[in-house]
Amino acid sequence: MSVSPEHYADFLQRIGHTVRQAGHSWWFDCASRVYSNFPFHHDVDVTSLDVADVLKSDGLILRTSCPQHQGVSSFRMICDDKNYDFPALRSRTRTQVRRGLEACSVRQIDFEELQRCYLPLQRATHERQGRRKEANDQQTWGRFFEAAKTTVGAETWAAFVNNEMAAYLVSFQIEETANLCIVRSDTRLLKSYPNNALLYRFLYETLRRPDIRQVSYGLQSVEPGGEELDRFKTGMGFRQEPCGQRIVFSGRISPLLKRPVLKLLQPCVRTLLKNESGRKIDGLLTWYQQQPDLGTATRNPNQLDSGNPANLVAAESTQA
Repeated sequence: MSVSPEHYADFLQRIGHTVRQAGHSWWFDCASRVYSNFPFHHDVDVTSLDVADVLKSDGLILRTSCPQHQGVSSFRMICDDKNYDFPALRSRTRTQVRRGLEACSVRQIDFEELQRCYLPLQRATHERQGRRKEANDQQTWGRFFEAAKTTVGAETWAAFVNNEMAAYLVSFQIEETANLCIVRSDTRLLKSYPNNALLYRFLYETLRRPDIRQVSYGLQSVEPGGEELDRFKTGMGFRQEPCGQRIVFSGRISPLLKRPVLKLLQPCVRTLLKNESGRKIDGLLTWYQQQPDLGTATRNPNQLDSGNPANLVAAESTQA
């Protein structure tokens, strides 16, 4: 059974996101004033996109997957092998998965159990990755789990070492794709390879379901330095499915983003914002300058015009 995107849209709204439809896609504020598209496995034809319908008055930046020729060359991580098993793994990863399965028990759990155990793993992962800490961990994630409990297509799995939760994941099915949105683990227990065991068992079981065509582990990150995590994903049997990614700024600010301004702005961002937000902004600005010029032959004041920061015109310009 294919799961409608409306179920995920309703979930996002219940946890506080702004969600809207524009063109043939759904959009949500993945960060403050930043909008991104879903279903995540769909590409958006940006030449026919009315950007004003997406950003309206509250958005400043649009980030979307698109056909390769319309954006920066990128990829999404996909596993669609219906016979997924050890032969799909990289040789070194097979050893890690075997050791993980020996040390861990892996099973699907309910969100009530996850809600009791998630917090140490959440904080350990954020600390390990140098990410910002949410000011209100328990309130924010409590709302997340309460909404997930009643969302069609939402599920959670966990790996346990001696009955202690060592890793967990949360997946949302949209259409016939299972989207891995959250994977967290306890740093103390990484020597037992809980992430390997968890992902292997989840992929093995999920890809054999008749209602699932593929599992997605998301788009390439806009942050620089994600190569190690990408190698982990491909080692576990994911492949890089080519796509494009495109950044569009609101017409309120895009006229200011000329090349001389960007040359001054980007070093300031790198110097002053040495955190997760700074890395994301740096990545957005880099992609914005690298993406192709789509030309002005079919200019429409309400549509995307160009990727060149010297002449990009858009009436108005995220991810979980």
